[in-house]
Amino acid sequence: MHDNRDEHFKIALQILAIVCLTGLLSMVFHKAFIDVALLWELHAGGDFRAALARYLFRNLAG
Repeated sequence: MHDNRDEHFKIALQILAIVCLTGLLSMVFHKAFIDVALLWELHAGGDFRAALARYLFRNLAG
């Protein structure tokens, strides 16, 4: 009986971890999408790739 309750608790924690990870990843991808869309608007044309490269290197540095 005790073992079954522990197993349900582990499954509930795994589900909670998956939900939290999904939320975190969706926030990161949403921010990246918005940032790239803003760069696209600011640097339409040939300058976009250079601006995107500068943005990526700047964010890698912290």
